[in-house]
This record gives sequence, C-alpha cells and structure tokens, in this order.
Amino acid sequence: MNFFFYILCIIVFLFKTQTVFSENSVYDVNNVEVSSKINNNLDKKKLIQSSFQKAFIIFVNKTLLKKDAMSLYKTKISSIEDLVFSYQIVEEEKKNNREQIIVTNIKFDQKKITNFFALKGISYADVENISLTLLPIFIKNRDVFMYADNFFYNNWLNSKDEKKNSDDTLISYSLGLEDIEDLRYINLNKDNLESIDVKKITSLNNIKNYAILIIYFTEGKFRAYIKTNIKNKEVDKNIELKVYPNNEIRTYEEALVTLKDEIIQIWKSQNLIDIRTPSFLDLFLNVKKIDDYLKLRSIFDSIDLIEYYSVSMMTSEYVKIRLKYKGKLNKLNNKLLEKKIKIKIVNNIWKIKVN
Repeated sequence: MNFFFYILCIIVFLFKTQTVFSENSVYDVNNVEVSSKINNNLDKKKLIQSSFQKAFIIFVNKTLLKKDAMSLYKTKISSIEDLVFSYQIVEEEKKNNREQIIVTNIKFDQKKITNFFALKGISYADVENISLTLLPIFIKNRDVFMYADNFFYNNWLNSKDEKKNSDDTLISYSLGLEDIEDLRYINLNKDNLESIDVKKITSLNNIKNYAILIIYFTEGKFRAYIKTNIKNKEVDKNIELKVYPNNEIRTYEEALVTLKDEIIQIWKSQNLIDIRTPSFLDLFLNVKKIDDYLKLRSIFDSIDLIEYYSVSMMTSEYVKIRLKYKGKLNKLNNKLLEKKIKIKIVNNIWKIKVN
C-alpha cells in the first residue's frame, strides 16, 4: 500500500489541484426555442444570439432575486456571448418555408458568471429544487374557505402562469389534504390565524417544507400573510395584493401569480451567497484507502460552493487540503454531509473521512 500511496503523492505534488468550476445543471439552460421569419437577410448567427439572450434571462430569473435579475435584462449580447461556455443546436426546422426555428442547449461558464455577478455587486442564490406542501386559507369578509370555493386551493396546481424554463420549476407543490379537524381548528381561530400553532394542523404533520397562506379579502382590501418553513428556516411575510374592481377572477389570478413569486423569492433570499467575500478552510483528510483523495476530489468538483482547492501537505496518514469557498460555512458543511463525508471538528480543526 505504501508504494502506491507515495506514487499518488508524487502525482498530486506534480499537479497541484485546482478545480475549474464543476459541472452543475444550474449553469445549463436546455431546450431554448427561438424563431425568425425567413427572408433574404436571414442570418443564423442572429438566431443563435437570440437563444443566448433568452437563455441568459432564464438563468438570471432562476438564480437571482427579482430586482437583481431585472437589472440584467438589458445586458448587451456581446457580454452574454462572453459568458457562454458552449452551446448545442439540438433541433432545427423550417415551417412552410416562412419561419426558421432552432432549439438550443446552452452552458454558461461558471467562473465568468461568478466574476460578472461580483463586478455588478450581485449575490446569487444557491438553491436546489424542492417539494413544498401548501395550505392556502381564504378569508372573504368573515367567511373562511379552505377547500370548497377556495380559488387558491382549487387553482394553485393548474394555474396559467406556469412557463417552460421559468424559475417556477424550483418548487414542486402539493396541497395539504382535506381534513375536518383542520377545518374546525382554523374556524375556531379565524380571528387570530397569523398566530396559529402549525403543530395542530393535521395535514402538515411530518411535513418538512410547507407554506401557509392566509389570504384576506375584506371591504375591498386584499392582502396575504405568508408563513413558511423551508429546510428548517422559518420566514413570515405580509404582502399587499392588487384589486381589479369589477373583475374578481383577474384579481384572484394575479394574486396567485404574485404569491407563487413571493414564495420563490423567500426561498432564494434564505440561500444568497455573497461571491465578493470568499473564505478559506483547511481540511485534514484521514487516509484509509489509496483512492480516498481521488474520491474526495470528485466530491469537491461536484460542489458549486468550492471555488478551488489545493494540497498543502501529505503524509501516509493524512492529506491537508486548503479550500476556497463561497457563502456560509454551515452551507458548505451541509453540502459535504450530503455527499456522505464524515466531519469531526476538534479545536477548530476539520478532520474528514471518505466513506
């Protein structure tokens, strides 16, 4: 074992390890469809540029807070082209010799995107797709509607605002199941719903990620109270909703879109990474097998928060590795635990093992 281990040592020292940002689906925007009328001046390059612009808007909508995303909508095509790592035309067709359509997969360069955001002073959200259970409670005047005649309960999963490649795909919703005890509890507390005890709501028992919406429509005023618990982070928020006089359906439909967007913004805001202030961490890998370090490299390469890593010391028993990472330390800790890396912190020294 020692012979092979020291061969590995030589390889590692000869080739100092630094990651080029790892592949991550968040930087891939697939199935981007654009079209243009066919004429004598049709330029395929312009179609491809249009796909880059569309992919860029999709990307920033998914990774940035709304105000930051909107500030980048008018980014010049020359700047966007520089951020593209690669692209692939997966489908190309002409319709009735009048319209040219292309479908493209586009990968953005992680390093360039990071530098681009840093120069703009923008933090991005390190969020993954999650499943969330929703319980919308609709209060109209003094009446409580939970299931029947509740527009939001009945339309949340099939609303018209779903758009392909939109940031709505971050959250997969399910509705709290109809429960007579929940209906009774809500009615008994309808005058103080914002302080209800979630533990007493049967349909949310053992649910890790949930959102309770309390939507008030009284005396022509329309507002909502959002109570969320996502990944053990609780956030409450009050928002005002727009009323369209004499058009109740439009009022409700726009409110539904607004509420979905607010939940997404909450999820993003709890996971922002300030890329302007990277941090460093020294890890000590306890080596038990020859390929432990190689396995760890593969794991590091799959974690977006790790900007680069390098070996600063190696013995037959351990490897000392320095990481440069973005975001909060507990976020990095959770990412490593998800990859089944055993972590033991003794006197601020991080000792890790690969399973």
